[in-house]
Amino acid sequence: MFGLVSTLVLPVFFLSFAIAWANPSNTTGLSFQLVALSRAVPDGHAINGSAYTTEDLRLPISTSARYAYGVFVSLGTGEGTRLKVLGLDTELSTSWVMCEPCHPSPPQVGNLFSPSASPTFHDVHNNDPVCTTPYRKTAHGCSFHFSSVTGYLSRDTFHLRTGRSGAIRESVPHVVFGCAHSSTGFHNDNTLGGVLSLSHLPLSLLTQLGGHASGRFSYCLPMPTVHNPHGSLLLGADVPSPPPHAHTTNFVIRPGVSGYHLNLVGITLGYKRLKIDKRVFVGHSCSINPAETITHFAEPIYLVVEKALVARMKELGSDPVKGPLGGPLWFDRMYKSVKEQLPNMAFHFEGGAELWFTSDRLFEVHGMNARFMVAGRGYRRTVIGAVQQVNTRFTFDVPRGKLSFVSEVCE
Repeated sequence: MFGLVSTLVLPVFFLSFAIAWANPSNTTGLSFQLVALSRAVPDGHAINGSAYTTEDLRLPISTSARYAYGVFVSLGTGEGTRLKVLGLDTELSTSWVMCEPCHPSPPQVGNLFSPSASPTFHDVHNNDPVCTTPYRKTAHGCSFHFSSVTGYLSRDTFHLRTGRSGAIRESVPHVVFGCAHSSTGFHNDNTLGGVLSLSHLPLSLLTQLGGHASGRFSYCLPMPTVHNPHGSLLLGADVPSPPPHAHTTNFVIRPGVSGYHLNLVGITLGYKRLKIDKRVFVGHSCSINPAETITHFAEPIYLVVEKALVARMKELGSDPVKGPLGGPLWFDRMYKSVKEQLPNMAFHFEGGAELWFTSDRLFEVHGMNARFMVAGRGYRRTVIGAVQQVNTRFTFDVPRGKLSFVSEVCE
């Protein structure tokens, strides 16, 4: 059995595949603490895969690098648990972990998950009803191939434990996840051992949690600092109603297509609405995903933003300088007077909702240079990334097709 353990002396998931503790009441909600860290593990904890107790895991969500968020979990077989970190993703079709054997196996927090150590683990058969596109039937079972990993779909038991005693409140058998045996190009910052899916697709953890999540989740990503601020990830009944001043817009779910697609209708840079034909927005989708470190625009939109930004920076006395090929823009002469006037940005959505990004979420200053933390050349779609999501509470209501967001200090 393999699972996730959370922290707060509240109910936890243990010995199976999961990510939190449940609310101790009779409701079906789940709550998590989110924390941005300057390193992957809490103070005083090694990363050699030693066993941890519920009280040890005080910081279930971390950043191993700036704005790279993951969920602390524990994998166990009934004879102790081992700390791991999984990336948080709202688009991936299913959650996955690196399993023995995995070649190559990049360094990560904790050891590789060993399927042979779990008495309830078994591979998904190639005639299983879940083995449909994007998964593929093979002689060995049901394989998956994502951009950076390949492996086979598997099933195991999910246990929900409560309180300090750890008594099993409920078990969810046959939870499907990916067991990755090859990882090439998985940029895990020597920390992540896999990815946790909160997409709307049938094999995401959100969907498989059923009544515990009810298709609703909410998170607030903290700004990475040395002070270990924390936010929260909430599911199901633990998700509060958005406050009256929250912005709400519709998102579109396309059958068989990942992602929560938003109807973007305009961009403002420095309080000036940019002239972009609405047909450009219609022709290039926009979604939101904390797994993307920075926001990237579809190229036709980005070119307009880039032109307007360069013109504004020239007015401030700063010029673009050469940075990594294909990467974000860099600007020079970051004098105090320039930094104080760096522009902000807003996304305008259908229905009037507006998501504003202050300049500290758009520019990263390094001495006398600054990097514009938005990319776009070569991209076909727009995705709102983690940098532009910090200190904002996002609430996804999948059954209603609604996304609400409101400013919140996640600490």
